[in-house]
Amino acid sequence: MKKYNDMMDNINTPQFPGQQVKGFSIEQIRTLIKKQQRVKGYAYSVATGTNDFNIQLSGNARIFLGLALIPRGATGSSYPAGFQQIASMSFKINNEIIIETIDPNFMTYLLTNDEYYYLPRPLSGTDQITITFQNPGATELANLIIYYI
Repeated sequence: MKKYNDMMDNINTPQFPGQQVKGFSIEQIRTLIKKQQRVKGYAYSVATGTNDFNIQLSGNARIFLGLALIPRGATGSSYPAGFQQIASMSFKINNEIIIETIDPNFMTYLLTNDEYYYLPRPLSGTDQITITFQNPGATELANLIIYYI
């Protein structure tokens, strides 16, 4: 159990990043915040056949950091064995093929110790980002998470 004094340590702590360093202007704090990582999630119902999905990021997105995929069961739980129906996926940013025709299980939590797959690319804020799934089987649910700055 926490001691009373330990809980009191958080009182009067800075509310916003940068305030703990004295002398930062509000513009300097805004610049700091703009350079911090952001995360956006997507949920797809991938039907039989070829499925293309457009990905829209914030207009101030400047660096694509990476992504991760996770399969979802009908009840919302993840499959312990990974994707069961989707055979392959591809991923493009502004017509540059980043991932081409690989099994989506390679992009899940099953094969990495990291939070996401690091695939850094510059962004302009008006980017065309597309993920494509090839599914020869029954409809499968897939969740995608994108990391960017």
